[in-house]
Amino acid sequence: MDQNYRTAEDFLCDESFQRYCLGTDPSAITEWEKWIAEHPEATADIAEAKKIFTILNANQGNLQEQTAQLRDGMGRSALLKEVLAQEPKSRKLRNLSIAATIAVLLGITGIWTYTGTKKETPPALASTIQSGNEPRKTLVLQDGSVLTMRNNSTVSLSEGFGKSNRILTLSGEAFFDVTPDPAHPFIVHTKDASIEVLGTVFNVSAYPENVYTETALFRGKVSVTSKTKPEYKTILTPNQKLVVYADKAKDTAALKVRSLAVDPQDHKATEIAWVRSRLKIQDESLEQIAIRLQKWYGIEIVITDEAVKQYSYSGTFESETVVKALEALQLSYPFSFQMEQNKIVISK
Repeated sequence: MDQNYRTAEDFLCDESFQRYCLGTDPSAITEWEKWIAEHPEATADIAEAKKIFTILNANQGNLQEQTAQLRDGMGRSALLKEVLAQEPKSRKLRNLSIAATIAVLLGITGIWTYTGTKKETPPALASTIQSGNEPRKTLVLQDGSVLTMRNNSTVSLSEGFGKSNRILTLSGEAFFDVTPDPAHPFIVHTKDASIEVLGTVFNVSAYPENVYTETALFRGKVSVTSKTKPEYKTILTPNQKLVVYADKAKDTAALKVRSLAVDPQDHKATEIAWVRSRLKIQDESLEQIAIRLQKWYGIEIVITDEAVKQYSYSGTFESETVVKALEALQLSYPFSFQMEQNKIVISK
């Protein structure tokens, strides 16, 4: 790692930083989290680099080829230097300037634009939500967090959820993308454990027929407390998991933090293979893509504009939530979308 890295493009061209962004290399994650903690002055550039990495990762070409071209292009192009020397009014605009310049250097076609998504507070959900036999069921909770439930799972919301508290109980398996709210910690109770977060992405498996609860963390931090041994509390960091057994005899041996299991072929965590979508798209309309996303995530997607329905995309898009999938598509061609509790509405 080059200790002199100070700009978004410097970080982007570092292969270990790419692995850190992908979340597939625990050593890279540890190294970069330590470096970021020691260099708070680089926080803004790190954030920009991660956003641009998302753009590159969502586009048509091979990521390694693109970054190699980026490295070469930055060495010979005055265009990038000119853009980086500018001081736009907002960091978002500067971020887009860098992304647009990279697109030019790499020969990526498409429209680069910032499309704001207005988030409105969803109406209150029923106190108990069941996924039934659907492979996946996606909902937007009252606080704006996105919940994806696996089949035969149940979530019970506490009274006042999204207003005075963010407490729920899970039986089965669910993937959570939690909206940050320091004043109201997000708490998931299972039969074996309690998981507390502020804003993060994690998976919890707690089927009633199993004698354990497994918590797998992907972004942020969570605190897990065993119900059989309340004095036991541990903090998980990204790419870690904890299994809590209901059997007290097994509890002591089982309460160990472990690394996530990684598929040797695609280097992705197997704990969320059930929820992660991989869309290989070749000249497909947004209307066709929406149908695929709707079937996969179990949430209705409505496109209100006829022209937007015909937007065409190509490439490979990989996401663990329907929101991330749509945001990746937005980066290649602009549209807006609004989340409702049981529906996503896409417009121009």
